[in-house]
This record gives sequence, structure tokens and C-alpha cells, in this order.
Amino acid sequence: MVAKHTHAGPEQLLLFSESELDHLKKQRIEKILESELEAPVEISLTRNRSVVLSIQRRHGKVSVRMHQVFLRADRRVIRAVADLIKKKSSRLAKSIINDYIRTRSRFMQSKKRTRALILNPKGKIYDLEEILHGLAQKYELPSRGVKITWGSSRIRKGQQSIRLGSFYQDEKLIRVHPRLDHEEVPKYFVEYIVFHELLHAAVPPQDKRGRRNFHSAQYHENEEKFEDYQAARKYEKFILSHWLH
Repeated sequence: MVAKHTHAGPEQLLLFSESELDHLKKQRIEKILESELEAPVEISLTRNRSVVLSIQRRHGKVSVRMHQVFLRADRRVIRAVADLIKKKSSRLAKSIINDYIRTRSRFMQSKKRTRALILNPKGKIYDLEEILHGLAQKYELPSRGVKITWGSSRIRKGQQSIRLGSFYQDEKLIRVHPRLDHEEVPKYFVEYIVFHELLHAAVPPQDKRGRRNFHSAQYHENEEKFEDYQAARKYEKFILSHWLH
């Protein structure tokens, strides 16, 4: 049989299927990150368009959840991800990643603002993820999909207020003030802050006269079920009076 030369379309030029190509690209990213971080890396691909990058480092292993759009990223962007993991607050790394996300937004079909998010739940003293799951089980609170991390805020001289915890509804994310990760802060108080924020996932805000009430009567009723509620409120006043002076 004589082979004839025929024009091959783009689909005939692929040596691997699309899923196989994605797997190879993911392996490439893992190898670059492992080289930069000198630690094992496991990547999970997502289509989450509000949080395109989240990172956890536990037990010497780095777990990275990233939007599929990063499969198209060059080495410079992947190195920026590594820098973000190492430094956690690298402005240059965040700028490189956010610029890349903006240039690729057409592939994501998202109207929301996207950003890189680093999850760092394991502190020097307290493991927030462990506390979160313990509270959810003890008080039968929904925690599926809820993420938690120590924040990066600082207390500045002359500051009039401080947010010890916060809950971001769209991202289902709890942030806890990093200063609470201290041996002098009792565990029940850290648990109270996490409990307070986790309740926001269970008790949605109420709209009244055009205003959103995040701490309704129902919310306060549930909050007072916390085992060390009175002691926690007392300790809250104590630390705020000391931290803000």
C-alpha cells in the first residue's frame, strides 16, 4: 500500500489527549515547585473562580489547589507561587500572579474579582483546622467547605479597634488574628473566636429595613451555647484593653 500525504488538522497533531496533556502540565508545575521549595508538592486542579489559588503546608508537605488556568503559566509565574508559599506576604509574587490572572480572565469567565489566597491554619501553638472540626462536631455546626487560616494583620500604635476574627461569606473563609497564636492565650478563647465566626456559616444574616444584621437574636442565642462563653467574653475585654494601649 502506498501512503499518501494528507493535510493533518490540529487534532491529528496532538501526541496526547487533552486530559493527558493537563496531567503532564500539572506534573511540570509540581516539579518546579518541589525544586523551589525543597519539599514534596501535591497539586489539585479546580475551577473555583473566586479563589484561584490556595495553599496549605502541613507535616512537611505542600498542598496546592489552583485553578486550571495555571496550567498555561510560564516558569516565572510558577516561581512566584513558590515565593508566595515561602514568604507568605511577598508583594512582588502577588503582583506577578494577579497580573497573570487578569491576562487569563477570558479563560475563566468570571465577573468576580479573583485573588491568590494562602491558607495557613497550623500555628506555632494552635491548629485552627483541628479546632474548627472539633467545634463543628461538638456543637453540630455545618463546616463543609469552610476554610480557616491565621491572618496577617498587625496592631498599630493608636489603633482604636481590632478584629480578632472574620468570616467571608462568598469564600466561606474564616480568618483569625495571628496574635492569638500565643501560649499565654487560653485555648478556650481561640475556640470561642472560631466558634463565633463558624456560626456565621450556620446562621445567615437578616435583612431589616435595608440593613444587614449579622448578629441577630437567633445568632446571639446560639453563641451563648458556647461552653466557656462568659469566660471568653471576659478574656476578650482583658486582651483588648491591653493590646490597644
